[in-house]
Amino acid sequence: MSFLNVLRKRMFWNMDALKGSPIKRYYQEIDNIQEAPFSSEGTKQREKNLYGLLDYAVLSTPFYNDFQEYQSLQDFPVINKNMIQDNFESFKSNSFKTDTLFKVSTSGSTGVPFKLYHNKDKRLRNTADVLFFSERSGYSIGDLLFELEVWRGHNKRKKIKNLLQNTVQFDISKLTNTRVEHFLDLLAKSPQPKSILGFPSALEQICKYIDTNNVKPRLKNLKGLIANSEYLNDYTRDAVENLLGAPIYSRYSSEELGIIAHQTKFSGKHFEVNWASYFVEILDMEKDIAAKEGCYGRLVITDLFNRSMPLIRYDTGDIAMFNEGDNCLLKTVEGRKMDMVYDTNGNLLSSYVVYTKFYPFYDLLHQYQFIQVGQKEYLIKLNLKDEFSFEQELIESVKRDFGEDAKVSVELVEEIPPLSSGKRKKVVNMYNRS
Repeated sequence: MSFLNVLRKRMFWNMDALKGSPIKRYYQEIDNIQEAPFSSEGTKQREKNLYGLLDYAVLSTPFYNDFQEYQSLQDFPVINKNMIQDNFESFKSNSFKTDTLFKVSTSGSTGVPFKLYHNKDKRLRNTADVLFFSERSGYSIGDLLFELEVWRGHNKRKKIKNLLQNTVQFDISKLTNTRVEHFLDLLAKSPQPKSILGFPSALEQICKYIDTNNVKPRLKNLKGLIANSEYLNDYTRDAVENLLGAPIYSRYSSEELGIIAHQTKFSGKHFEVNWASYFVEILDMEKDIAAKEGCYGRLVITDLFNRSMPLIRYDTGDIAMFNEGDNCLLKTVEGRKMDMVYDTNGNLLSSYVVYTKFYPFYDLLHQYQFIQVGQKEYLIKLNLKDEFSFEQELIESVKRDFGEDAKVSVELVEEIPPLSSGKRKKVVNMYNRS
């Protein structure tokens, strides 16, 4: 690590110390709990945080005032975005003035437009979470960090802040070949330790460019990559590790909560659950009871540190599965429930099934999108690099998993545009929304 990077790291912790070391204390607590979340000590601290939050919520938050006689977490109702937005004021704690809080909002690109507030301690806890899980993915404070996202006025930082934090905000809204070349050039010119944080779809596009053009990236000290906001498929994972020579880890997080689970050096392809900052439940798809072991269920989160707007048993809209016999890990996080797809008999299929259909044709595709448009109707959109003579083979492959009575059509398009957030949805369920 260079002198400047060491200085940045010292400055960060010195500034924290001047404020009473809140981030350091949170970081140490997270580290202690994550080491063994279900040990006697880990359980004791988690329960202290959980019941501290529940006791606080029933006394200070109108929505939860009727639950003061609760006996356990399961006495509270499961809530969702619509319920919060429809009862927004009653979810706000009366312990805070609004002008002292931090507004958090999501674009609604994958569901309902949503906003809520965070208090200062919640923000500090999120910072500690990011530091902890980033370090378990190769990044250290002071390292150069490339952030691949759509950067606009609302989220773009000033140059001086990027310089102090040693970050590069690289815009991916139009990731042309020229832009990919520019990005690879930026990586090559920097000898210092570096990490990359970005959308998997952007990383996939970069790897496809390297693969197609037989480019030999000149990279030094690339410590790791973190993929966020989208599903990380096997092609991108393998391509990043083979072509860029660094490990890649998937982060599961949300604007309204923070980091809920993260792949790390120690978890393999599973996700280490952030038990230190959240209480995580996986509930049955229809009933508010625990999902059966080895089955998908709704991912329901209790945020232990947002006291300005306590979220207790919050249904994220995503589905997941615990690793069998080990609740420290999520075996998989499948993404939005509303964009899961079903076979012609109504059975839920993993999105992984869809992705595998396109792996044999990656060299021929710029982009693809799979859409369920009806109970038995499916549309495949393809943006091709070259001639595609495998349409019937692709259709038959889909029918093998979705049902021989599936009606599958293929549409050739010039572009599959990204959402306003910059994300590209590869699996969409229009039938489930109607």
